[in-house]
Amino acid sequence: MRPSRVMLDPPPPGGGGFVQIGTDGGLLSAPMAHDAIEMAPAQRFDVVVDFARYRPGQKVSLVNEFGEGPARRIMQFRVGDRIADDTSVPGCLSTIPALRASDAVVTRTMVFQSEELHEGMNGWTINGLPFDHHHAHASPRLGTVEIWRLVSDFHHPIHLHLVHFQVLSRGTGGPGRYDHGWKDTVDLRPAEEMAIITRFDGYRGRYVFHCHNLEHEDMMMMGNFDVVG
Repeated sequence: MRPSRVMLDPPPPGGGGFVQIGTDGGLLSAPMAHDAIEMAPAQRFDVVVDFARYRPGQKVSLVNEFGEGPARRIMQFRVGDRIADDTSVPGCLSTIPALRASDAVVTRTMVFQSEELHEGMNGWTINGLPFDHHHAHASPRLGTVEIWRLVSDFHHPIHLHLVHFQVLSRGTGGPGRYDHGWKDTVDLRPAEEMAIITRFDGYRGRYVFHCHNLEHEDMMMMGNFDVVG
């Protein structure tokens, strides 16, 4: 599993071949047009493609610009004859209430990096610790809002169980191009910091969060959080 950058080849006239309508946690509030979509392992994007901008009979490939050879080729479409189509993507897809930073009861920092665990042996850790099923990195109270600062040394797609969250910032700016809507996974890039905000509602109990690079989560880059109260 690795990052991907998917696009249509050739792109449609005028660009914006992908109209994103949804993400990890459901519909966006409004559609977003993309020439390409960058995604990390576990991320999901729901898109609409309008093939009416291509010629009947034209072959269009979905390709991964980050791949080579067979890893670059995903699938091929063959455009059929023109037909009447009165469908369209609505300008408003859903109502997404924004979580406010002022409602957060605590801000936590989670640092994802490689650390020496034993002499001469490194492992992937969260806040300097490998996974320990007895240890909880956080104990949020049921129904409360928290901000988590995610800090990386490498490329880490971070996935939280139980909750969906919203991205407040990426680096020194606001949410990135692919950070909108309700998320459960974010693409945390090398030497980057992000801030996410979530409400821990639903259920009490112990849940995990982890890097979704398989070799990283297999090498202990996972933590627990206990929803209490």
